[in-house]
Amino acid sequence: MKKRAFTAVLAVALAAGILAGCGSSGSEGSTATSSSGDTSAAASGNGDMVTLNLYIPTLATYSEDAIDEVQNAISDYTAEKYGWKVALNYTEIGNFEQKINLAMTTDDLDVTCYFTDSGQLANYAHNNQLLDITDYFANASDDLKNTFTDAEIQAPTLDGKMYGLVRKYQYGGAECVVMNKDIVDELGIDPSTITDMDSLEKVLYEVHEKYPDIYAIVPQSSSDMTWTNPFVKGIGLTSYAYTEYTPEMDATTLKSVFDTDSLKEFCSYTHKWYQDGLVMQDAVSNTQEGSDMVTSGAAFCCFHNFDIDPLEDIYPNTVCSPALTVAFAGPTDIGNLQYGISSNSSHPDESFELLSALYTDAKLETFLAYGIEGEHYVIGEDGKADYPEGMTAENEPYGGFSATAVYPNYLILPVKESATVDDYEKAVDDWNNSVKVSPTMGFYFDTADFTDFVTAYQNIEDKYLNALETGSIGYDDVIDQIHDELSDIGFDDVLEKTQTQLDSFLQGES
Repeated sequence: MKKRAFTAVLAVALAAGILAGCGSSGSEGSTATSSSGDTSAAASGNGDMVTLNLYIPTLATYSEDAIDEVQNAISDYTAEKYGWKVALNYTEIGNFEQKINLAMTTDDLDVTCYFTDSGQLANYAHNNQLLDITDYFANASDDLKNTFTDAEIQAPTLDGKMYGLVRKYQYGGAECVVMNKDIVDELGIDPSTITDMDSLEKVLYEVHEKYPDIYAIVPQSSSDMTWTNPFVKGIGLTSYAYTEYTPEMDATTLKSVFDTDSLKEFCSYTHKWYQDGLVMQDAVSNTQEGSDMVTSGAAFCCFHNFDIDPLEDIYPNTVCSPALTVAFAGPTDIGNLQYGISSNSSHPDESFELLSALYTDAKLETFLAYGIEGEHYVIGEDGKADYPEGMTAENEPYGGFSATAVYPNYLILPVKESATVDDYEKAVDDWNNSVKVSPTMGFYFDTADFTDFVTAYQNIEDKYLNALETGSIGYDDVIDQIHDELSDIGFDDVLEKTQTQLDSFLQGES
């Protein structure tokens, strides 16, 4: 996957309703921290009762009063059941990394969420900021252990040590085409016949001939032709190194994304489409969501990655093709959001109890994600959760119900009325068991000594990759220039170092 800011991907996923069963879209709001849950509580406790500080990023608006109320309800529950209390520390997602980095230097943080797409896991582990929980997990309950797949256990593991627990979620994705239903019906197109790039191309030219005034195909999001497209990018192992995608997922030779056969093949299609007017001519400066243009009829189709939620239920007036690729997951797809314990926590044993409970205790997780029943959410006669009468994502005081994506385990929450799947736990388990996982899972290359290189490489990708994928420039026209620019920043040397470490990792020598 091309390196993207996780916050942007997550926010768009929420807005698109991909989390419809676990958390519909909610607007980002202001930072709020419990007034009664001062972070000094972790160090001092409350008499003999330990108070554990839990740090969570916000994707919606949380009022301080609502946080206090939920925090008190959680603490009453955990004090009776576990013998400790919880202080909730919410921070707006854009400032979250800075906030926890500072908190980790003190004993004011016990359990925290952290993201891994920017190398946080490796950085925190190498800087001794995260507690090694290998022994804790080995001695944990079967209930906790059985919560995770083998890949999910491997994802937060570095150099044989486990540093956290991944958010339970559907990982990886397959690729399909989302099409305007009106046009599909009018032309009598059979979506099931679109199974590869050649069959898609045939339909695109048919649509372009009939409707020359609309875009036949547009980028999935802004100037990204696709987010996660194995027949474009292979598996993004780091921000600069890729393994060529294969259905068997056994490729371990690293290369630049520009040197993958899959990118060259994909761009041969899109450049032809661009030259023939099928692709929007200003694709590299597009700022719209492809699904919005398809829904409105401004475009016929766009590529889209999908998992368990039917895209037709999310995007009105659309139909989808079958999967054009198998479902796959790269190293950054599993565990891109994790929860761990600060190495400076004064209460590691109790913190692991809290960490475990976040994944296995449905009542605690529901308090945390949904708030107070009857006030922040209600349970209907069908057993599904919804907003109380008159409440929406815009006026909910405790924003968790509208944006559950940051919480540890949505699979044990009550299913929402807005859900597109009746049994998310089964759907996610079935999906994750079908996803192909790269053997490079668990490998991380520490780029701390190569920050200038990574920046320079990212600049090259920003300059060329979207333009290539949208067909705005031809692959053969720029590949020699790209190679020259890669050579200028020392790409081959860094890639060789990364490959050497990967080979050692695969041989069990890490």
